[in-house]
Amino acid sequence: MDYKITSFDLKLALLQYFRFRRQWICVDEFEGGDVVADTGKEIIEVEVKISKSDLINGERAKIRKHLAYEAGCGYGYLRPNKFLLCVPEKLAEVALEWTARINKNYGVIGFDTDSFNRRIAINAFLKHADCLRIVKSAKQLHKNYGDKLRWNIARRASSKLATLMEERFHEKDHFYRNQYAEKYFKDKEQ
Repeated sequence: MDYKITSFDLKLALLQYFRFRRQWICVDEFEGGDVVADTGKEIIEVEVKISKSDLINGERAKIRKHLAYEAGCGYGYLRPNKFLLCVPEKLAEVALEWTARINKNYGVIGFDTDSFNRRIAINAFLKHADCLRIVKSAKQLHKNYGDKLRWNIARRASSKLATLMEERFHEKDHFYRNQYAEKYFKDKEQ
């Protein structure tokens, strides 16, 4: 049985690629972007889509954002210099058609689900980023770059890390409390 690929897998692949291969600052779920990276010279937004309906309907709902990007404006606080879609490889053609209609400067990244599933099946060491492929490079939407967004991205990444560490603490704390409670009640029964 194949592992079910989710948006989490594509986001993890992008974060691994941007942070560890390119050495950029990046975060997920920032100002309406699934993954946002700061290269030090430009802001890159990547929208993750795992199904055709998600791609067509999800982005149709964001038409104002795409119209603003085409006009060289931002949408909310985010004003990326480049925009890409990241999709499973089987959706790459649909994503290319979509970018051709919406904005020819948009790019597409494919995620090789077959390679991913083969690696899982043989229990191979897996870096999600190994399954990414640039299908179409993004072109610049505008030339303006402001490092204020860099600080906001860093703050968001720090908040995410603090939250994840707190969740891990509570999982560990819960585990030890359960072990203690089991031991306590066993001792009481005896």
